[in-house]
Amino acid sequence: MAKRIQARRKQQDAMQPQWLRHMPLVVGVAVFLGLASAAGLWLAEPENLPVRTVRVQGQLQHVTTQEVRSAVLPYAQAGFMYIDIAAARTALEQLPWVHSAQVRRTWPDLLLVQLREQQVLARWADGGLVNPEGGVFLPLEPVAAAGLPLLRGPQGTSLMLTARFIELQQALTPLQLNITEVAMDDRRAWRLVLDNGMELMLGRDEHPARMDRFVRAWPRILGPRSATVARVDLRYTNGFSVQWRQS
Repeated sequence: MAKRIQARRKQQDAMQPQWLRHMPLVVGVAVFLGLASAAGLWLAEPENLPVRTVRVQGQLQHVTTQEVRSAVLPYAQAGFMYIDIAAARTALEQLPWVHSAQVRRTWPDLLLVQLREQQVLARWADGGLVNPEGGVFLPLEPVAAAGLPLLRGPQGTSLMLTARFIELQQALTPLQLNITEVAMDDRRAWRLVLDNGMELMLGRDEHPARMDRFVRAWPRILGPRSATVARVDLRYTNGFSVQWRQS
């Protein structure tokens, strides 16, 4: 009897349409997709998952927390899941004193902002300040920068001037001399002004060799007479010339 019932069931299953056999699976997938769609619509509503806190990290001296919040909040209005992270980071890096920024979400309602402020190396002659990488930025507020070295050169040469300034200053530091101005003209000829008022003419080529010549001559020749030296012209093959101050 049991064998007959089992055989009848197999016969009934075989007579069912193919699509009807997979109906439970189809229903399950449809329910899942429906729930996922509903969840997506729920998450898309900003009021359901709002950004409640903006936390700022970094050693800040010039950038205020209010500036940071004002920069990122317009991009957080879409809610936690739909914050435009890239746009928020770009907005932060457009603040004058922000060198670089990182933005990330922290569940369930926190936006974490990490900032690195600009460091000031020098002044740029056409206006603005120069960071150690050679980037020029323009603070909105006045900055006490009178004691900073001045870099002067054609447009687009700030990276070159910054790298050369650092290199030349390292050569002069053992002599207890500091550069107050680095200038490069349109012909790519270089001129330095030191903190004792002395000018160094380096010309267009062989700057390391010419600076080395000056450094070697300083202890015995130029250093003892530095108060009377106005200019040292290093644009010679094997030597230099000196212009003396008028008494």
